[in-house]
Amino acid sequence: MKEYTASIHIHSVYSDGLKTPAEIAKIAAEHHVDIIMMTDHNVFPVGFNGYYTNQDQRVLLMTGEEIHDKNRQPQKNHLLALGITQDLSPAARDPQKLIDAIRSDGGLSFIAHAYDPEMAVIDEADLSWVDWQVQGFTGLELWNNLSELKIRVKKNWQVPFYALFPQFMALEPPAQIRTIWDNLLKQGHNTLAIGGVDAHTFRFHFGPFKLEVFPYSYHFRSIHTHILLERELSGDAGVDSQAVIDALRRGRVFIGYDLAHLTHGFHFSAASDRGQLEMGEHGDLEPNQQLTVELPAPAECRLFCNGEMIDSRKVTRQYSWAVKHAGVYRLECYRRYLGRKRGWIFSNPIWISDD
Repeated sequence: MKEYTASIHIHSVYSDGLKTPAEIAKIAAEHHVDIIMMTDHNVFPVGFNGYYTNQDQRVLLMTGEEIHDKNRQPQKNHLLALGITQDLSPAARDPQKLIDAIRSDGGLSFIAHAYDPEMAVIDEADLSWVDWQVQGFTGLELWNNLSELKIRVKKNWQVPFYALFPQFMALEPPAQIRTIWDNLLKQGHNTLAIGGVDAHTFRFHFGPFKLEVFPYSYHFRSIHTHILLERELSGDAGVDSQAVIDALRRGRVFIGYDLAHLTHGFHFSAASDRGQLEMGEHGDLEPNQQLTVELPAPAECRLFCNGEMIDSRKVTRQYSWAVKHAGVYRLECYRRYLGRKRGWIFSNPIWISDD
């Protein structure tokens, strides 16, 4: 498989970002990001899809949308629409109709920052998802880079600290969202996970000094969704965009916190004498079946089955677990970075059935 680094959930000047899509694409290319997905709030800018280059580095820009009902008070239910062809915000009032509209348009729907608590110190409201009766959405934004600020900040001094030193902010996907995900998986939902940066970038003035807070360059070095394709990107933006959406739809992706250590080369699969299952795939329980992880660097690996951690161990490069019973299996990997153990890699599930 061919692995590509994607930065998902990005805002531009068309909503509450700081730069144009073209400017953002050039910054992404400079930081060796392969794919970026623009998701401005309730607007679908046209004419920006395609490849951009900067210093011989190429990035594919794909336009999506972050949609929510602006008239709902308090604000809730933000949904990422990826792979769509038009503005679908008119359906925002009813989350189920919105999910259905995204699917009808050939797109994917991911619940954004499902747990997004209030941060009173800077008057930020709780933006968590609340309408959990909806069905048919593709998955969850398991880790949101900017929303994590609202979870980490407990005291006033932490706001300027994380603004100046954002590399200290990311710790791990919120336990609340991981619990939601595991519960959905246990209930039989084929729910997938992505990582999002939620890039806005803010400009502050301190007298004669100007400062960009949480700049795009930081986001493009942090939380990525790594996409596994069967073929190399061709250079045809339309063909390649569809291949990316197909891989997301199949769950052939993992979340990597590349600031802690590059995650390129991670692989999680289940193999038996009869064949191999990749992330996002369903298969039968087989004799001599094993789950195997391959890592680009040593890490603590935690194996989950049906939402319960069944093993935790230090893995240097590769390790295999015998599959003893059916279940939904996923993997979490942790490394120390800047003095703390931090989330590093989060796989998508492998479904193993005894039917």
